[in-house]
Amino acid sequence: MEFLKLLRRMEQSTICQVVMATHSADADGLSQRAPVRLSKYGLDPVAVEQTDHYKVMREFCNDPTGFVEAVVEE
Repeated sequence: MEFLKLLRRMEQSTICQVVMATHSADADGLSQRAPVRLSKYGLDPVAVEQTDHYKVMREFCNDPTGFVEAVVEE
């Protein structure tokens, strides 16, 4: 939680920039800025619902047992 407070202070200072890669749902909701995806063309804005992390978590929440079984089979 201290880390999120630090990020909030840095954002509010307007004199620094943080580039961070994370799968943390907390960090997804921290900023008003849109998430971006790194592609071969650069950084592209992406809706949270279009991120791989969101899709995987949605699949897990919809069917935890089936999800785990499918992952173990692969």
